[in-house]
Amino acid sequence: MIEGKKEGGFSRKWAIVTVHPWLPSRSEQVARARAWGVDESILGGVDVSALFVDDVRHVKRTTNWPGKLVERGIFLKKMKLLQHVGHQVFFTNPLCVGFSEKHARSTVEGLFEAGLVVYVHSIKDNDPALYQKGDDMTEFYESVGLMANAKHQSVHRKLKSR
Repeated sequence: MIEGKKEGGFSRKWAIVTVHPWLPSRSEQVARARAWGVDESILGGVDVSALFVDDVRHVKRTTNWPGKLVERGIFLKKMKLLQHVGHQVFFTNPLCVGFSEKHARSTVEGLFEAGLVVYVHSIKDNDPALYQKGDDMTEFYESVGLMANAKHQSVHRKLKSR
């Protein structure tokens, strides 16, 4: 997958898409990633896309999201080995980065460890953000926690109203 991209013709942009009821649809996330400049490519019948997708619609509440997001894990492992410093990784919104503060922190720290920069398409007021190692991520992690809590409460209210 990753090895198929050549630095010369590659945009240095990757996207991690997570399919889950709390998040924008797969097609919406992919469309935004494309608009941002992520390549979806097939080379000789082999997928060499800069797009990684995990479908976790079936996963209920868990504390082990990294274990459920297999493609994200493969991407992180390979990037840590390859050290593509300065490459950017796209997420549609903060909850796409992590389903909790802890999960978001784990994801971002893993990406920073690999030398990557984190691009979040929609934060407050739909303003995009580009985070790099050394940035104060406190506000971002707190926003993920607040968004996750709101989603949990929404699910709880729906169940309660039945």
